[in-house]
Amino acid sequence: MIYEYKSVVLPFKVGMFRQGLPDIAAGLNAEGREGWRLRQLVLPSSSWGTSDSMVAVLERELAGET
Repeated sequence: MIYEYKSVVLPFKVGMFRQGLPDIAAGLNAEGREGWRLRQLVLPSSSWGTSDSMVAVLERELAGET
């Protein structure tokens, strides 16, 4: 099988006035309807050890490829 990959940035705000986490399920379900599945979630950190986004790494099998 041959796969293709893409990444999707899921932004959110942290800190004293935290806005909360992104709606991960809605985003992943929307991508899943297009044939993508979650491979990994990455939480990059800034120089202060915090993050303002998550990166979802998605994969799907290329159509017609074996």
